[in-house]
Amino acid sequence: MQAATAARPPRRPSGRPKGADGTIRREEILTAATQLFSVEGFRGLTMSAIARGCGMSLSGLVHYFPTKDLLLQATMDRRDEVDQARIAQPGQAHPRGWAYLESLVELVRLNQQQQGIVRLFTTVAAEAVDPQHPANAWLRSHHQSSAQRIRQALGEAAEDGTLAEDAPVDSIARSLIAAMDGLQIQWLSDPGYPDMAEDFEMLVSTIRNRWGLPHTPNS
Repeated sequence: MQAATAARPPRRPSGRPKGADGTIRREEILTAATQLFSVEGFRGLTMSAIARGCGMSLSGLVHYFPTKDLLLQATMDRRDEVDQARIAQPGQAHPRGWAYLESLVELVRLNQQQQGIVRLFTTVAAEAVDPQHPANAWLRSHHQSSAQRIRQALGEAAEDGTLAEDAPVDSIARSLIAAMDGLQIQWLSDPGYPDMAEDFEMLVSTIRNRWGLPHTPNS
């Protein structure tokens, strides 16, 4: 009886699903890493410093993220997931056509309430232009996927008959991405910058006024 009792695995606390502790701890690490990367950058930060910032041992940190490269990748992927979740509101259809471009204005507005996230992107992106930087592949993928989503939205506008045939879709996508990135740098560096969402909205409106067509209901 005593041997059987000793071999029995310990019970998990009731009410907490298996793996919940690990999931919560991983999120805590990513939250702390977001703040640390945004301040120190990638090259200026060690795994030991990240572990201290997370309130855990180095061995505990590498259990979840074996290398700093993998931690950075997970942190930046999480940042993109948060942005896309903000655009796709629960219970609502994903914005289509021009509505998607307008949703980007709202994303810029929301980002003004998340300075840490914006600082993370601009800090890491500045380093990641170096092809040898571990986040370079992520940065290229981020810009490519962002451009693809904008091109898809403009394609939907064309299907709906609300985009002029001569609209330079690729240039529009690149310009919108450049504007979002550039406005963030100005906003972070200038405490007196009033509202980057208003400036981005002006650009979206200008593009729509130039190449948008009024919606004509099917007869």
